[in-house]
Amino acid sequence: MTAREELEKLAKECEECAGKDVVSFEEHFEKCPACQERKAKAEKLAQIADMMQMLASKPEEDRRQIFSARMEQFSSLPEDKRIAAITDMLDGIAELPEEDRIKVVKTRIDLMAKLPKEKREILMGSLKKIMSSWPEERKMMERHAVMAATQDYFILKRMMIRNMFKKMLM
Repeated sequence: MTAREELEKLAKECEECAGKDVVSFEEHFEKCPACQERKAKAEKLAQIADMMQMLASKPEEDRRQIFSARMEQFSSLPEDKRIAAITDMLDGIAELPEEDRIKVVKTRIDLMAKLPKEKREILMGSLKKIMSSWPEERKMMERHAVMAATQDYFILKRMMIRNMFKKMLM
């Protein structure tokens, strides 16, 4: 589910919840723990989407430094937290315009290709778990971004990277 779809789902849940209450929306949001939880989640999703937009607008070197630090953090997290963090990041990337999404995916792939095997396998394993559950439309969007992001790689590297992602997106 993309960040936008998740936000729409949260809004619908709040709308249904607040619609059953006799008080104003403002009072409901102040007192309803479920809507307060949804609000916090929605703000986190919006923050991640903003961060991905900011990341895409940075020069390549800045994007690499920021992404490299994030990947280092991800690789040291316990699996459940790593999957949640990477899922949030990927959902934020999915909301970007195509040109920006390709830039961010290219940076992600470039950095993953430079990681030592152990860290790369940890992150690739998490990506596989996340991506394998995506709907076909989302997988196609990722395939397209990977194809575009790797077009300037030399042929063997391009084929190897694309095959890795092809396996993850099955």
